[in-house]
Amino acid sequence: MEEKKIVELEKQVEDYRQFGFVLLSLSIFLFIGLVLPPSYAPQVAAEWLIAGIGGALTFAWLFNRKVVQCQQKLFEEEDQQ
Repeated sequence: MEEKKIVELEKQVEDYRQFGFVLLSLSIFLFIGLVLPPSYAPQVAAEWLIAGIGGALTFAWLFNRKVVQCQQKLFEEEDQQ
């Protein structure tokens, strides 16, 4: 039972890391789109890009916090064995 829980926590850590990395990459691409806008894009699009960047960075930060929490649980489980 404990081994199954450890494997599940390891999978969660890996998944949350990947989610955070994808969101961080997305925010970088959105920032590039904000800095180098096409000539046909209206100014309103900049506000949406800023909101998207903020949202992506917020969720990336939340996933990073979740990784830290899962790693702490994983270390506690390994110490108990």
